[in-house]
Amino acid sequence: MNRARRVTLLAASIAAILTLAAASAHAAPVCTASKLKAAAKDSGSKLRCHAKAAKANAAVDPACLSKSSDKLALAFSKAESNGGCGSSGDAVAVEARTDTQVADVVAAIPLGADDASRTCASKKLTAASKKSKGRLTCYSKAEKKSEAVDPACLTKAEDKFVAAFAKAETAGGCASVGDEAAIEVLVDTGVANIVAEVLPICGDNLVTGTEQCDGTDDSACPGNCVSSCVCAGDCGNGLAEIAEECDDGNNTSGDGCRDDCVLEDASSLCDGVPTIPGTTLDKVLVDTFSSPVLVTAPSLDPRRIFIVEQDGFIRIVKDGATLPTEFLDIDSKIASGGERGLLGLAFHPDYETNGRFFVNYTNNAGHTVIARYEVSLGDPDIADVGSEEILLTINQPYANHNGGMVAFGADGYLYVGMGDGGGGGDPDETGQDDGELLGKMLRMDVDVETAPFYDVPPDNPNAGAGLPLGTIWAKGLRNPWRFSFDRGTGDLYIGDVGQNAIEEIDYEPVSSTGGVNWGWDIFEGTDCFEPDPDPDCPDPATGFTFPIHEYSHGVGCSITGGYVYRGCTMPDLAGRYFYSDYCTPFVDTFVVSGGAATAFVDKTGELGASLNSISGYGEDSRGELYIASLDGSVWRIVPN
Repeated sequence: MNRARRVTLLAASIAAILTLAAASAHAAPVCTASKLKAAAKDSGSKLRCHAKAAKANAAVDPACLSKSSDKLALAFSKAESNGGCGSSGDAVAVEARTDTQVADVVAAIPLGADDASRTCASKKLTAASKKSKGRLTCYSKAEKKSEAVDPACLTKAEDKFVAAFAKAETAGGCASVGDEAAIEVLVDTGVANIVAEVLPICGDNLVTGTEQCDGTDDSACPGNCVSSCVCAGDCGNGLAEIAEECDDGNNTSGDGCRDDCVLEDASSLCDGVPTIPGTTLDKVLVDTFSSPVLVTAPSLDPRRIFIVEQDGFIRIVKDGATLPTEFLDIDSKIASGGERGLLGLAFHPDYETNGRFFVNYTNNAGHTVIARYEVSLGDPDIADVGSEEILLTINQPYANHNGGMVAFGADGYLYVGMGDGGGGGDPDETGQDDGELLGKMLRMDVDVETAPFYDVPPDNPNAGAGLPLGTIWAKGLRNPWRFSFDRGTGDLYIGDVGQNAIEEIDYEPVSSTGGVNWGWDIFEGTDCFEPDPDPDCPDPATGFTFPIHEYSHGVGCSITGGYVYRGCTMPDLAGRYFYSDYCTPFVDTFVVSGGAATAFVDKTGELGASLNSISGYGEDSRGELYIASLDGSVWRIVPN
C-alpha cells in the first residue's frame, strides 16, 4: 500500500474512533484529558528511554522505565482524586497499552552493529516518541475542550515525524531505510488503542476500559452483550439488571412484567429494583453534555433517559451509555443562549402507543413555540424531525423570562409555564393581564388530530374565552423556569424565579380547580412589589396565593425547581421535594404536610460537591432523580 493511501485510511480510522469516543463514552472531559496527557508522557518517555539506550549501545535502563510508570500512576491517581471521572483504577490497563506500543515500535527498528546505525536507530525512536506524545496530546486538548481533535495538531505531529525520519536516513549509516511508513502505523495504532482504553468505545468489538463486553468480544457473557457494552442479566431471577425493564422473579406474562422482563404497565416499574434504607445520599456522574437543562423519560421506559440540551438537541442515555446519535436535532430552528433555546420536553402519557412528545423552544425570531413531534417508525432512538406540528407560538417582547417547562399532569393535560416576557419588573404588566398568555400557567388538551392540534379543557377556569386565552390555568408568575407534578399525589410544585429579593416555590394541590393568582407583579413572594392600586398592596391579600416556601437573595438568586422523590430505590425519601438555586449550588429538601412546607433537610453537604450552575432536575420512569448543571454535568442521586 502506498504511503498516501495508508495515511488516508489510518486518518479515517482514527477519526472514527474519536467521533465515537466524543459522542458516546466520555464521562468527564477534564479527567479523561488529564489521563490522555499522562499516557502521552508515558509513551513518549519510554520510547526516549529506548532511544538513549540505543545511542549508548546499552540495555534500556529499568530505572528510566520505572520513573515513567510511576509518573503515570501518580497522574491517574491525581485525576481520579479530583472527582468526576467516568472510570477509575484503569492506570494499569492504559499502561499495558503504552507498553505494547513501545515494544512494537522498538522491535521494528533494528539497531545495527556500529555506532552510525545505533545513532540512526536512536533518532528514529526519538521521532516515534515525539509523534506518539504529540498525537496523544492533541486528543487530550480536544477532550478537555469537549471538541473534535484539531486536524492541524495531528498534521503537525505527522510532519515532524516524517522530517525527522528523512533527516536520520539522509545522515546515513541506518541499518534499515524506507521503514518510516511501517513505524508510523505502529505508532498510530498504539495511539488509537490508548485512546480507546481511556475512552472506551462501545461498538468497536473490543473490550476496553470499563466495558464488560463489546459486540462480538463477549467472552464474559457469550451472546448476552447489550448495546451499552454490559452483560445483560438473567430474566426471572428477581433482580432488574441492565437491559431489563423489570424482573418480578418469574417468567410469566400478564402480571405487569412480561415473561421477557419487559414492562406491561406501571405497576411493575419497581419489580426487581433493590431498595436501600436510610436517607443519606450521594451522586454519580451520568455523562457530560452541552448545556443540559432537563432530564426526563417516557413513563414506561426505565432503560432510557432523555437529556435536553439548550442549543437544540435531545440525547439519549440507554442502559447507562450515551448514544452517539441525537434523538432530536432542531438546532437550526432555535435561538439559543441566555434564557432562550430548547427548554422543555414532555412525553405523552401514551407515548408507548402514539410515539408523541412535546417541546418548548425559542424560535429564530425569539418567540416561544410549543410543538409536537413523533418518534420515527424505524428507530425508537431517533425522532422524526419532519413530524413537527406547531401548536402555539407566543410572542416574546424581550429575550428573558421565557419560562420553558412543559409537563403532563395526572389529568392527562399538558401544562406550559410561561414567564412574564422579561425586561425586569414586568414592564408590560403581563403577569396580571388576563388578555396575555405571558406570566401564566397554561393547561392544554393535546389529544387533537387537526390544526391547531390543541384545545381548551372544558374545566379550565376561563374555558369560555376559547383559544388561546382559555388555556390559562393560573396567573401571576414571573418566570416559572421549572415546575413538576408529584407522581404520587398529582400536586403541582412551581419554582418561580424572583426579581431582586425573593425566590419562591408555589404549591397547588391536585384538588385545585385552577384560577390561582400567584401574585406577580403586585407581590414578589410575600413582599409587596408593585402595588395595584397604589400606594399599598392589599392586606389581607385576598385573591392571592402566597408561596409555600421562599428565600431571600442572601441565600441564592435564581431558583431551580425540582421534584418530589417517588423512586424505587430509596423509600425513606418518599414525598420529599428537592430544589436548588442556579447562583448558589445548594440542594435543599422539604415535605409538604397539611399544605405547608415542613421537615426541611439540607442535602448540600451530601450532594453539593462539584455542582455548579444547577439548571434543572429530572426524573426517570422509575422516579429516580437527576441534577443537571449548565456546565455540562448530569448527575444521578443515589443512596450512600
